[in-house]
Amino acid sequence: MFELAPAADGSPYQEYLLTEKGRALFPVITALRQWGDQWFFAEGEPRARLVDRASGAPVAPVEVRSADGRLLGPGDAKVLLP
Repeated sequence: MFELAPAADGSPYQEYLLTEKGRALFPVITALRQWGDQWFFAEGEPRARLVDRASGAPVAPVEVRSADGRLLGPGDAKVLLP
């Protein structure tokens, strides 16, 4: 998920960069963060916010949708075994 690379600031240190596999976890980590924001903070309690770098607007909640765009809930999907 990570690879070592020379530090971007030119210092003699190294830094960890996300690989393609690590970047693919972004929706998962975002969903878990949003879940935690909903269930583990009191109303109005200060916390870090995840925002769009370009606009500064909050990131929309992660949603699970069907192939035709319908919003799905836990009862709307099932696992098919081979």
